Amino acid sequence: MNSRSLIQVAVIMALVALTSPVRSAGSIDASTLVEVSHGTFNGVEYMRYEAMFEGVSSQKRPYRVPCQIIAPRQPSDGSGLLLFDWLVRSTIFTAVGQEQADARYTMTDEFLLGLGLSYATVRCDPAGIGTESPLEDPTRPWSDDLLDTASEFITSTGDEFDIVVDYLQALRTDPVAQKLLGPINRRAGFGYSASGGRLRGLLRLPMGEGLFNFSLVGGSGAGFSHPTGNGVGNSYAEKPPRPGAGLEIDFNSETELVFKGHKARHEESNYRCYEFAGAAHIRDIDAAEFGLADPETANPAEWTPFFRALFVAGDNWCDGIEPPPSIWLGAPNDPEIVRDDKGNALVRFVGGKPIDTTSFRLPEVAVGENQYIPLDPSYDDGTFPGLLRMIAGSHVDLTDSFTDHLDYVSQVAFHAQGLEAFGYLLESDANAIIWRAILFDIGK
Repeated sequence: MNSRSLIQVAVIMALVALTSPVRSAGSIDASTLVEVSHGTFNGVEYMRYEAMFEGVSSQKRPYRVPCQIIAPRQPSDGSGLLLFDWLVRSTIFTAVGQEQADARYTMTDEFLLGLGLSYATVRCDPAGIGTESPLEDPTRPWSDDLLDTASEFITSTGDEFDIVVDYLQALRTDPVAQKLLGPINRRAGFGYSASGGRLRGLLRLPMGEGLFNFSLVGGSGAGFSHPTGNGVGNSYAEKPPRPGAGLEIDFNSETELVFKGHKARHEESNYRCYEFAGAAHIRDIDAAEFGLADPETANPAEWTPFFRALFVAGDNWCDGIEPPPSIWLGAPNDPEIVRDDKGNALVRFVGGKPIDTTSFRLPEVAVGENQYIPLDPSYDDGTFPGLLRMIAGSHVDLTDSFTDHLDYVSQVAFHAQGLEAFGYLLESDANAIIWRAILFDIGK
């Protein structure tokens, strides 16, 4: 190439740089940084850091929001894994009073930080601006007033995705984040319910490429959410994540299948989907925490141990270890659910192949402690809390049908150990389920 051609190329590149939209990654305001001890997990001392994060969206709208990082006091003590938790907006409109950090709420700090990972989240929904839980709770960020959030603002709902992407980029490049996190060699995303739909959408958009090595998407069914300029819209078209978006593991309760969640039943080189029989979108303990009606009658199936096992599976998948076989309650295009004689759903496809078994279900569901009902329309009174209570479901107590405690414990142990063998439960969770069965009075 001659000198004249080189000059022409340089001029064109300069013009492109001037005319192309430039995305700011945003920045952490170092002057607002606060820190507090967050405890010791698996021998590693952790710190919680909070600050204000600010930037300008792709629509040239400024924003300023609180962010949070939880990391080992000595970054070199960490595992090199960073988890981003997309806060769920639904709890703003309940007794919780603000967004909830569902990764920490469901999988617990003991598990997550016990792995040595670092954690990050950011406020990104304008509905959360100015809200604060009436109770100080570690899974409700900024509820302890450690950080002064008075200067926060989001101009448009349509900037939610931009804020998340800007923050994720800043976690790689911002000097404050780099100092607090240290070397990070793997990145994970987590979203449940409304946030699951948003994370699912991000992984199907060009802006979502290169952000995560793996993601866990829970309770969102099929389709995905996406930015619409001034808001967030929903698409019901089912498609796999983009090739550059990392590995994705989706998990759904039986509730999602009522709303066409069965359309998410497919497997790709970077995508797996799991459905859990008997489980409801919201558990009875969630209904109580959210201040919903009659929490004692909601669905008690405890399926969060599956979240932890799938998180480990996603991390291992990045190392070339295939996750456990997909489990579906029916064929890819079949919304019908087959049930056992106690009314509980049966798993009918494992690894994409039809099966005929009563296994691959939570032990309490498989042995039939209750009839687990994933949705109770009687609570749908047209209000948002009523909708949440509806998807908390209900149950029919069948524990009186057990007459032999040792036989009951034996059945629970059989199913728990089977789930552990396939990788759907971690050993600690399988043992906890068996121990809980031993302590129950069922069958005595």
